[in-house]
Amino acid sequence: MLPHELDLTKPIEDQGPLDVIIHKLTDVILEADQNDSQSLELVQRFQEYIDAHPETIILDPLPAIRTLLDRSKSYELIRQIEAYMQDERICSPPFMELTSACGEDTLQLIEKNGLAFPFICKTRVAHGTNSHEMAIIFNQEGLKAVHPPCVIQSFINHNAVLYKVFVVGESYTVVKRPSLKNFSAGISDRESIFFNSHNVSKPESSSVLTAAEVCLVPRASMTVSPSGFPYRAPLDKIEGVFERPNDDVIREISKALRQALGVSLFGIDIIINNQTGQHAVIDINAFPGYEGVSEFFTDLLNHIAAVLQGQAPEVTQLNRSKLLAEQTSGIMDERICCASTGCLSVMGKDSSWIVESETNSSVKLQHQRLGCNSAVSPSFQQHCVATLATKASSQ
Repeated sequence: MLPHELDLTKPIEDQGPLDVIIHKLTDVILEADQNDSQSLELVQRFQEYIDAHPETIILDPLPAIRTLLDRSKSYELIRQIEAYMQDERICSPPFMELTSACGEDTLQLIEKNGLAFPFICKTRVAHGTNSHEMAIIFNQEGLKAVHPPCVIQSFINHNAVLYKVFVVGESYTVVKRPSLKNFSAGISDRESIFFNSHNVSKPESSSVLTAAEVCLVPRASMTVSPSGFPYRAPLDKIEGVFERPNDDVIREISKALRQALGVSLFGIDIIINNQTGQHAVIDINAFPGYEGVSEFFTDLLNHIAAVLQGQAPEVTQLNRSKLLAEQTSGIMDERICCASTGCLSVMGKDSSWIVESETNSSVKLQHQRLGCNSAVSPSFQQHCVATLATKASSQ
């Protein structure tokens, strides 16, 4: 294999032939969708190469990326997956899109779509600095501060714990992060809370929204840390269920998303409903930063090799993903109220691969990965890791 970085400002034909292209064109795609002429040209050039070379594997397909960049579409996809799976351990938070300023009929539409106060308001675009700006709305008065277009989603109490699932093909790693504390259900006189999710859910985050007070939890209610020692969680109040996500559920959710969209590199934000113990997917991210995933580069190299050997299941799902993406975009009316320009390409083929699993009991709760039964050359690994590390550090 011979990896190298593509220059999309130059003809791609002159830089091939290419077996696999790994890209993070999220910024370029968004700018193209806003009619930026340079970005439109780059995306068009990239798409023309894809159309002319159907044998080239794209990680990940552009239609799937566009779905994940649109919270309204990705939430609808999750709703469909939940309905298809019929697994009582999974719940899809009610949501709807607001496209215009809230009027007299907004509350009726909110109720019709199954939402109740409090709910969380997010930008429709699920990428970029602004996508992390959010608000918790507690009453009708708070709706006046909402700036459409945006997506509102029911807030589910989850004892201030978020589980980020980082997926690389069939491999995934679960990382525990702080999250929003519990709030009382129903309308209240609280003022809306505006926040940046990076200030709440990053590993180093320290926010009053996650730890306003340290409560002393009775020993019977204490959480057991990965090391086996009990600790008192820094929450206003721990209520109901407080448990880790189920490995089988995470595996099925990530598998369903891979098969539905034909994607390999994505993240899933999951919380555990503290009343029902159900898993709720609250966001999906295209090609996340994989912060806290020490095996990312190894998993990526393994996945590339599996793809080249035709073993990766999402490769066989590309036609289905295009169809599902079209179906998803056509369903949204019911729920509507009136990056780097470089790509990493891989040339050549190598080795056969098998699947194995392992468990890690640190803050990285679960990790399942692909392992190889024939070695990839050390020089290739070093080149790939160095190239990808440079790209990842810029995100």
